[in-house]
Amino acid sequence: MGALEYLDLAKKSAIKYRKEAQESLVRNNHMNEIEDGEQIQQRHVDAVLTDFLNYMGREKGVDYALYTEDLNNE
Repeated sequence: MGALEYLDLAKKSAIKYRKEAQESLVRNNHMNEIEDGEQIQQRHVDAVLTDFLNYMGREKGVDYALYTEDLNNE
């Protein structure tokens, strides 16, 4: 699998995950530092996912140039 295919697959997973990220983070708070009742804003979830995917691209030598809007336009 090439780097771009790898990133595109990760992006598809991120698009699916972002819709349930808030609930997942709260449900799994025993594995992270989210406190009971803490609200995670969608724009923060999107920012972290976008930054991480771009980071993964840089590791593979690719300027993936992903924007947050790319995650919620699909």
